[in-house]
Amino acid sequence: MAVFLVVGILLLVMVLLVSGRVRIDVVGVIALALVGLFHLVPTHSLFSGFSSYAAIILAEMFILGEGLRRSGATDVMARMFERIGRRGEPALITALMALPPVPSTFISDVGLMSIFLPTMMRIRQSLKISLHRLLMPLAFSIALGGLLSMIGSAGNIIGNATLASSHYQPIPLFGITPLGIILVFSGFLFMKWWGIRHLPTNNGQSEFLSNYQEVKSYISEVQVNDDSPLVDKPLREIGFFRQHHVTVLRIIRPNGHIMTPGANDVIHQGDRLVVQGELQAILDLQPEFGMEVVGTDPATMKLRRDNTRVVETMVPPRSALVNHTLRGTNFRTKYGATVLAILRQGVTRIRELPVTPLRAGDVLLVMGTDDAIARLQMADDLTVFSDVERVVPASPKRSIIASVVVLGVLVAAAVNFLAIQAAAAVGITVLLMTRIISMDQAYRAIDWRIITLVGGITPVSLALTHLGVSAAIAHTMIRIVGPLGPYAILAVFFWLAALLTQVISNVAAALVLSPLAISVAGANHWSPDGLIISMVIALSAAPITPLANKVFIMAMGPGRYRYQDFFRIGIPFTVVMFVLTVILIPVFFPFVH
Repeated sequence: MAVFLVVGILLLVMVLLVSGRVRIDVVGVIALALVGLFHLVPTHSLFSGFSSYAAIILAEMFILGEGLRRSGATDVMARMFERIGRRGEPALITALMALPPVPSTFISDVGLMSIFLPTMMRIRQSLKISLHRLLMPLAFSIALGGLLSMIGSAGNIIGNATLASSHYQPIPLFGITPLGIILVFSGFLFMKWWGIRHLPTNNGQSEFLSNYQEVKSYISEVQVNDDSPLVDKPLREIGFFRQHHVTVLRIIRPNGHIMTPGANDVIHQGDRLVVQGELQAILDLQPEFGMEVVGTDPATMKLRRDNTRVVETMVPPRSALVNHTLRGTNFRTKYGATVLAILRQGVTRIRELPVTPLRAGDVLLVMGTDDAIARLQMADDLTVFSDVERVVPASPKRSIIASVVVLGVLVAAAVNFLAIQAAAAVGITVLLMTRIISMDQAYRAIDWRIITLVGGITPVSLALTHLGVSAAIAHTMIRIVGPLGPYAILAVFFWLAALLTQVISNVAAALVLSPLAISVAGANHWSPDGLIISMVIALSAAPITPLANKVFIMAMGPGRYRYQDFFRIGIPFTVVMFVLTVILIPVFFPFVH
């Protein structure tokens, strides 16, 4: 009975993750609750995932990466891209493939992409290089950087944690590095000789910010008559605007004063309102509310004026805005800025913006004052593609300290002076004491959804192992594929991981496949390292769809990529990585020691 229960829980977890309708941390909580409800693991093991090697290392790497980011150390590479970009597109694309894998070894993929995206936008505007040509090489490079160490990605950390919990020797910190260097260099050559030639060319639609005529077609100017029932009413009390999704962008007072309104600003007699919304809704204002549509004045209709700017921002995967609406988050009140349009998978959305749920990777066209844009840049919920001056300028001293701390953590762990968990804890303490990051910033840096998923799925993995389910699956796999030899099993694990990461997160895929890899290796009396590494490579190097990695989702909106673009480049790229994996893993990680 217990076997059927744990298999049912695993299938439920997979269905929920594939559907994408339930947050991954909620999935983790559901799994944890069900395992506890049916007593599938001992009570003392139920919460062991939260104190596991994987959870601790993941949290520490999030904080160390945030320390590097806040110190300004990564800005050095961003400025380097701008200098290289002046030499032309070929030199820039070469740099985009060659340089990011190094910081990607210890900075989260999403955090690194958030740093480099604004730089790519500035390069696009100043050097007229299409984002189509830049963002996919950058995203591939960041993802491949996870193969340079065993802390390079969540999949690496979880795979190593599973080895340790199964009483195997974990793979050394830089044990994957020689193989990773070959794969990163091969990825570079692939993009240089094949990928770049098949990248989409500028189709004239990539300049979302510089050409927003479609947005302007939804903007009108209305005059408030003296007998209007809206006179002396604050905007928040005008239900018509909310009901018909009409946004007041600007109020022009009779004395000529122009203001960007808030919810508490009051309408006066003779005001002219610059509004955004569907024409029919705006025309309905005339008979019912004593307003009339007037001829537009180019000076007042100009979106960029004085200290008001229009910029692009992107919703990153970890943003609190994901799956919420602008109205539900009180976006305008919170930030003092107005969203004019949403770009999603190449389609510009202008209608019903306040009630449109936001998705990771959405690009928002935002209008606001310099102060409002600065507030957006300081927030963690949006990545601003602009040249707003940093609120805290990068300090060379802080950058050096943060870089030395991270290097010291890696060296201490590599020479076995300290366990990686202890070395990272010391490094974080130094960052806190030198005020490079605060405790609040450290807490915010951790992606608690991933930690909760790890903590929730770990008891499911334990139950699968203790009840013999993993062993049964392993024996079935050996019976079917085993006669073809170890290379066939290696291939099966690569493609299982490559396909799973297209439909569920790489964290969940690693949590599911790692125990299975160890069971298969144990049944054959092999070292499990090779199967774990095969899984790790597939989780980082299978960009068949943009869903394979969050950085691909982040690149999709600004780059206006389509799924076909990833198919065209990602499938042959994955095949190349697969062939190299099957050939090289037995060399670096023999099946039998």
